[in-house]
Amino acid sequence: MKSNAVRVLLAAVAAGVALTACSSSPVGVGTAATVGDARITSKELTADVTEYRAALQKAKIPESQLQMESVPKAVLLQLINFRQFEQFAALNGVTVTEGDVDKFIAEQGGLERIGPAALTRGVPPSETRHWIRTAVIYQRSLEKFGANLSDQASTQVAQQKLFEQMDKIPVAVSHRFGEWNLQQGLVDSNRFGTPASQPPNPQDPAAGQPDQSGQSGS
Repeated sequence: MKSNAVRVLLAAVAAGVALTACSSSPVGVGTAATVGDARITSKELTADVTEYRAALQKAKIPESQLQMESVPKAVLLQLINFRQFEQFAALNGVTVTEGDVDKFIAEQGGLERIGPAALTRGVPPSETRHWIRTAVIYQRSLEKFGANLSDQASTQVAQQKLFEQMDKIPVAVSHRFGEWNLQQGLVDSNRFGTPASQPPNPQDPAAGQPDQSGQSGS
């Protein structure tokens, strides 16, 4: 896989880019968010945040060094992202097997090379394969809509088509985490629309991945 294709492949997933419509629908007690027909419970989020913070401590990465306003919001943003793409894939016939995930991991030098990038994006270690699976779904979805990952113009057209389809999967979040916005993700309503969990530079994760083609990525 070419380096520039890897950058495109990881961009939305690594950055936790929000792709679905803004929703203000309330969620039930004990629920952090709902994505389509999937529910992310508060208990699940708490467990993932605990795991994530333990991994940061083990890696000796202070939370203050991360480009995120809140660890729980960053982790929740990733969990929402995973479920968005899973549901999109099911609705649109995009299939990704465990073998496909294994192949991507091998092409990028193993989990020991991918894991650190995932960690800085709010992904608990136990969710790293899910993060990668989402990336592969993203790639195949772009290709489904006519993208040549080496061509920026065709990729942008395919992204727009993908976003239009993702917009059909409703998202609602607990008021504790703000509101959901199409362009910004989790938005703190108390800040008049300021992003509560600002997506970082989408180029960063791919920059840490090995170049399988020997070419520099764009």
